[in-house]
Amino acid sequence: MCSVGGETYDFDIKELDADAKYYKCGDCGNEFKGFGRKLKCPACHSARVSKVSEE
Repeated sequence: MCSVGGETYDFDIKELDADAKYYKCGDCGNEFKGFGRKLKCPACHSARVSKVSEE
């Protein structure tokens, strides 16, 4: 993770990865792993993403 401004963050990347879910973009169809509230597709930057059901 990159940060600007000298801020330090205290979190474990492995823990964040375990919390990530799979999403699919409604515009380009790209499937990706992500977490957070305001997700955007990493391929086309669309906010039209939905969680892929876990089966």
